[in-house]
Amino acid sequence: MEILNEKEYKFIQKKILELFLQNEIGEETISFSSPLFGEIWICKIPVLVVGKQITFKTMHRPVLVVDDTHEHFMKGDKKNYYVLKITTQEDSYSRMKMKNLKNTGLLKPSFIRIELPIKVEKEQFLYPIGYYERKEVEKILTKILKKMQNKRFFLVQNKDI
Repeated sequence: MEILNEKEYKFIQKKILELFLQNEIGEETISFSSPLFGEIWICKIPVLVVGKQITFKTMHRPVLVVDDTHEHFMKGDKKNYYVLKITTQEDSYSRMKMKNLKNTGLLKPSFIRIELPIKVEKEQFLYPIGYYERKEVEKILTKILKKMQNKRFFLVQNKDI
């Protein structure tokens, strides 16, 4: 399998995005390979809408792929993808500022929501916009796992009371 260098990847990504934004091609005609660990994709994410009735709507938002069916995060699950949402909203709750936006395809300073990865189906991925450095993604996963261990410890301690 031939791997694109950074320049080739950016060129192809830019051309496809230009065509998509100019409505020359639609979502259904864009065909990409499977999402890979560390890539940033635009993904269809369901959002709960609470009003007179509870409904769902779909938002297209950037996500960071932290498991591409190769068990980077979730052991024993080789069928699903796990992602972290990316937002421009800064708050103190479980968000990490992205250090280097150079290759991400993101236009504004952004934060990765690290509360828990979300399981998504391949069909929810629309198109890739960039990638994040592997060492940074690994730092994020380490932080998530530490948070999960602390919460599990807390729950076990309370259960024993």
